[in-house]
Amino acid sequence: MKKLILSVAILISLSACQKNFLELRPQSQANVDNFYKTANDFGNAVNGAYDALQMPNQYGGDYNTLMEARSDNVLDNDPSSSAGLRYNIDRFIEPTTNTVLRDTWGSLYTGINRCNLILDKIDAVTMDATLKARYKGEAQFIRALSYFNLVRLWGKVPLVLTASSTTEARSYKRNEITEIYAAIEKDLTDAAAGLPVSYTGNDIGRATSGAAKGLLGKVYVTEKKYDLAVATLRDLVNGTTYQLLPEIANVFAVNNKNNAELLFAVKFKKGGTLGEGHGSWYGTSIGDNIEPSLRAAYPAGDKRLPLTVQVPVPSSINAVPRKFYDELSSTNDVGNDFPVLRFADVLLLYAEALNQVGYQADGDAFKALNRVRTRAGVANYTSAQLATKEAFQTAVINERRLELALENDRWFDLVRTGTAVDAIKVTGITMPANRTVYPIPQSEIDVYNNKTNFPQNEGY
Repeated sequence: MKKLILSVAILISLSACQKNFLELRPQSQANVDNFYKTANDFGNAVNGAYDALQMPNQYGGDYNTLMEARSDNVLDNDPSSSAGLRYNIDRFIEPTTNTVLRDTWGSLYTGINRCNLILDKIDAVTMDATLKARYKGEAQFIRALSYFNLVRLWGKVPLVLTASSTTEARSYKRNEITEIYAAIEKDLTDAAAGLPVSYTGNDIGRATSGAAKGLLGKVYVTEKKYDLAVATLRDLVNGTTYQLLPEIANVFAVNNKNNAELLFAVKFKKGGTLGEGHGSWYGTSIGDNIEPSLRAAYPAGDKRLPLTVQVPVPSSINAVPRKFYDELSSTNDVGNDFPVLRFADVLLLYAEALNQVGYQADGDAFKALNRVRTRAGVANYTSAQLATKEAFQTAVINERRLELALENDRWFDLVRTGTAVDAIKVTGITMPANRTVYPIPQSEIDVYNNKTNFPQNEGY
């Protein structure tokens, strides 16, 4: 599917907030109320919600710093770039004024506000019932994904589920993590019920019911609700809608977008006039920025190892990992899609959840794990090698590192398993124990000026 592009420029001013989400245009403003009148208006608005995911401060680039460079997979080896903004995040010395954090926070709430406007207004408009359910489901999916990233990056954050005026926004607080996850679960459950199984034509690539179920299963694993994760993911694992491609390199090929392994990917298109592409992910002109311990973890003959190797980009000073290689366009951008959720991830989540519910020697958890290993060209695990629940858990988390390297999962896996400090120590960097979440941007702390309802995270 071509990149989802806004067809009316007015939508940006209607549904976007500024860097600080307190600066929302009042919901009562006339142009907001006058815009959302027809099915076509809501189609444009939904495209605007997808557009937020593509922003440079989200999947367009900065997530690579916040979710991979923070982990033991990637090094930022350029302390002079951008005054050290990303280097400081990699080294766990970022101040509360770091603008990468500020801009990502603002971008996430921009997307959430766009979703809220859709969900606030769509029920009052007459349109085809199936289309209305789809539009609602897409907005719910994007809002849930945005909150899932927010809560994992910052912990307690404001839970905003309606478009609000500036006056209302000033009363927000940092909601409890359990409240945020409850809202995420509801959005994804509703989205799974309202979204189609698949699309045709230019709609291919939008959020589907399978994407909602897969993300919900990932949420449940993160919350350690393993029985619910098993029940949610089982149909995807045993179904035929999604499958592992025979060769893992083909999953990421720029000429093979929308393949059968992808449940959901953020779409990009290089060479456009509206900034539809992005810069090279993990590009480096100063040495190799892939952490040596990552490559050392791959067994001999693993087909995934070459995807982590940096290759030169023609007409550029940068090299990029083979997994995300694409040649530059005339406008100096590339067009890889970012895989937010793919079937290999689902299989590994399912294996982990099954094992946590109850270890079974050479049972279905082993089968799911070994499907991923077989495709990678490495030997299957047996219960003789992984004889306990604990051994299996260690193996599946390691497999996630190898399979999902550079896909924004490693940091969150380390945090949710309580292994971040020890893993980072291997890289030669000391990680303070409190830095499993980022500091709330100082701009937000200053605006609220309320240590009771809007405190800074501990240790910052």
